[in-house]
Amino acid sequence: MFEAVGVLAVSACILQMVYEKFDEQRMTVDYTEENKQFQQQKLREAEENARTILPYLEQEKAKHEDAPVIQVQDLTMRFRIATNNVSGIKEYMIQTLRKQMSYKELYALNHINFNVYKGEIVGIIGTNGSGKSTLLKIVSGALNPTSGQVSVDQSKVQLLTLGTGFDMELSAKENVYLNGAIIGYSRNFIDEHYQEIVDFAELEGFMEEKVKNFSSGMVSRLGFSIATVAGAAEILILDEVLSVGDEFFRKKSLARIKELIHGGSTVLMVSHGMQTIIDNCTKVVWIEQGNMRMIGEPHKVCRAYRMQYNES
Repeated sequence: MFEAVGVLAVSACILQMVYEKFDEQRMTVDYTEENKQFQQQKLREAEENARTILPYLEQEKAKHEDAPVIQVQDLTMRFRIATNNVSGIKEYMIQTLRKQMSYKELYALNHINFNVYKGEIVGIIGTNGSGKSTLLKIVSGALNPTSGQVSVDQSKVQLLTLGTGFDMELSAKENVYLNGAIIGYSRNFIDEHYQEIVDFAELEGFMEEKVKNFSSGMVSRLGFSIATVAGAAEILILDEVLSVGDEFFRKKSLARIKELIHGGSTVLMVSHGMQTIIDNCTKVVWIEQGNMRMIGEPHKVCRAYRMQYNES
C-alpha cells in the first residue's frame, strides 16, 4: 500500500514538472512571420484611427473642468489561439514540449481610447464579435487587458448582464439568491426585494421549478429582474440587457432601463438597437473588429454605421 502511495506521489511530481514545462514552452513559443505581420498591421490600423480619435478627445477634454469618471487609455485585449489540429491533451502537451505548436493572435480590442464624463450616457455599437462585451468586462473589472489601462472607481460600478451565474439544476428561487449574491446583493436585500423580482419577471407560481425547465424568455426575464432591482448605481454598465422576452416585456424593461439611465447615473451601454442608442445616449463609440472606428454625437455615428452596413 505504502509503495503504491509512493509511486502515485512520484507520478504526481513528474506530472507537475511536465505541466510547468508545458506552460513555460507555451508562453515562450516563437511567433511566426505571419503573426509578426499581423501585429504590424493591427498597429498601423490603431495609428490610423488615432489620427481622428485623439484630436476629438483633446477637444472634449477642453470642454470639461472635471476629470473623466471612466478613462480608457490605449486598451488592448489580445488572445492567442492554437492552430494545430490535435486530437487530445496528450498530443497537445507533446507538441508543445517539442515546440511544434503554432499560434495565431486575435485582437478583441486594439488600442482603444475614449473618456466618459460624469452624467454622460455613452453607447457602444458594432457588429457581433467586435469586442463590445469584452470592453465592458474590462471596464467593470471582470477581465484584465493585455495592455493599456482603464481608470475608474470600481466601487461605484455596477455591471448589468443577463443570466450570469445561473445554475440550471437549481430552482428559480434558489437562482435569485445565487445570482443576487454574484451581483453583490446581501441576503437581507434579496429577502426584502424577492417579491418585487418575482412580480416584475411575471413568474409567480414558477419559482419552485428548476430553471432548466424554463424557456429562454423566462430565464431572460428573471435575469433582468434580478439585475435591475437595486436601482441606479453611480456608474452603470449595461450589456445588451434590452433583448429580453416578448414585445410587451421589452417595453416594460426599456421603461425600467430609462429610469436607471436618466436617474443621474453615468452610463456605458451596449445595444444593437440603433434607435435606443440615438434616443438615450449623449455620445457613441463605434468599435469594429477590435478597432475604434468613430466617436461622437449619436446621430452622426449611428448614421455612419448604418451607411457602412446599408441598414435602414
